[in-house]
Amino acid sequence: MMPIGENILGQFHSVYLARARDKEILERKVASGGAVTAILTYALEEGLVEGVVASKRVKGFEGKAIVARNKRELLEAAGNRWSIVPFAARIKAKIEEEDLREVVIVCLPCQAQFFGQMRDFPILETDFGNRIKYIVSLFCMGTFAFEAFLNYLRVRYGVRADEIKDIKLSKDFLEVHYDDTVLAIPLKEAYSYLQTGCLVCMDYTGIWSDVSAGFVESEPRWTVLITRNTRGEELVRGAHENGYIDLRDGTHVVGEVLKMAREKVARAQRNMAQLF
Repeated sequence: MMPIGENILGQFHSVYLARARDKEILERKVASGGAVTAILTYALEEGLVEGVVASKRVKGFEGKAIVARNKRELLEAAGNRWSIVPFAARIKAKIEEEDLREVVIVCLPCQAQFFGQMRDFPILETDFGNRIKYIVSLFCMGTFAFEAFLNYLRVRYGVRADEIKDIKLSKDFLEVHYDDTVLAIPLKEAYSYLQTGCLVCMDYTGIWSDVSAGFVESEPRWTVLITRNTRGEELVRGAHENGYIDLRDGTHVVGEVLKMAREKVARAQRNMAQLF
């Protein structure tokens, strides 16, 4: 296990490459092999949790927090998320409304820190943190300022919010899928519209999570999984042993993940120097 002070990826147990075995999951347009969806399906079907809290695109670029209780509902929420969902503000009420006792939360690094601290170092006398069994963080370079980015797409490219079907990250471009067209926007141009908080965030992988998940260019259709503790390791290994995912060693891709993590740290340091 690597100490957090020695690596900007944080403390971790193992690094894997994983891929869903379920053909329906693989055929859907989920990023990098669908391993996260498969692992969450395993957790639900094997009774490890009662629900999975994630985000779901409901219209154009808009999203909302949802609770998925089965594979079908997970598939509806699967995929990249580039809009801000008011996740932390609504999650407590959502869990309590549905009386969920054990959940997985799928979130971004900034949200993983909030939920991780609430679970492991509770400040208030509440049982809410005890309901969070697993935290899965997605790799993240930032999310867009909603109104500003949509206005930019409309003015610069003539793309309306309700036309957007999907947004994907490629090596050097942000791909906006609308109608039957794919608009490739250079990342340097798109990053101008990130949330202000994202511009000073240094966490790329989600160091407060149990499992971090993302992708690298050298291993298309495979998901990079970083297990950070025994809880996360058992979740991933259990999904593999029960036939939900293919799993292989991923230590050879750590350098690629580190490259992106260092880029985010460098960007944050530059922006903080300008702000302060």
